[in-house]
Amino acid sequence: MTIAFLNRLRGGGSGRAFDADALSWRDAVAANGGAVSLARLIIVDQFVFSEKASGAWTLTDDYWAFWAESEIQALTSLKQRRLATAANSPVFTIDRSYAGDGATSYINLGFVPATHGVNCTGTNQRIGSYECTNVTNSGRSAGAFDTSTRVLSLLNRNATNMAGHLNHVGVSVPLTLADSRGLKVVSRAGGGTAVLAYDRGMRLPDAVAAAPGSAAPTSSLFALARNNAGTPDLFRAASLGFVVVGGPLSDAQELAQYNAVQAWATSVGAQV
Repeated sequence: MTIAFLNRLRGGGSGRAFDADALSWRDAVAANGGAVSLARLIIVDQFVFSEKASGAWTLTDDYWAFWAESEIQALTSLKQRRLATAANSPVFTIDRSYAGDGATSYINLGFVPATHGVNCTGTNQRIGSYECTNVTNSGRSAGAFDTSTRVLSLLNRNATNMAGHLNHVGVSVPLTLADSRGLKVVSRAGGGTAVLAYDRGMRLPDAVAAAPGSAAPTSSLFALARNNAGTPDLFRAASLGFVVVGGPLSDAQELAQYNAVQAWATSVGAQV
């Protein structure tokens, strides 16, 4: 299909055109051997439009939506359009998630913060993940670790807390509800000691951490586990629908991004 024809389908001849980034993602999925239906392209286009409207797109380095029509589609990141790799058979469910076994399976996102980070740096970091089942264990929803001051990782829930590691040894933030589901985010800005945490777009009490290291990790981010300098560990037995990484957002942008992510999840039946 030509872009002009797709745009006519998108807007009935009078609506806005498909966003170029949504079309580029569709083409990347096709180049990787997959496909994107028109219905899914419309959903992704609306997500990109919403992200750009709030300003979150510019401040975000990449997104992975595992609630996809196929594994190739799930593994093709939205913004940088890099192809992730599923290792040791995490279970893919169409339009829902990838599920880890908590022992060996994980996804190598192929995103190296020190190399591919634009907004994500040694002193400005943000990572979020959306789990679709409520679990409690010490595994990482997503993470990369070189040393205790070169680390980027998130634990959606361990008992009643979520935990973030942003170039420091980590902090725990009490959840309002003991539930790992939905979009959880941690961030820090400008090398300060405040760690901001968000649960479904709502800001939790800030945590205080040691001053961060100044260099981003050189290990690739894993999902459903942590990349410990090339070796997967801290596997998480969870169903993971979405991962996002980049630089800090404002409170308003956090809420806007949650609403956009939740709209995408709801459109495919993966919402919690």
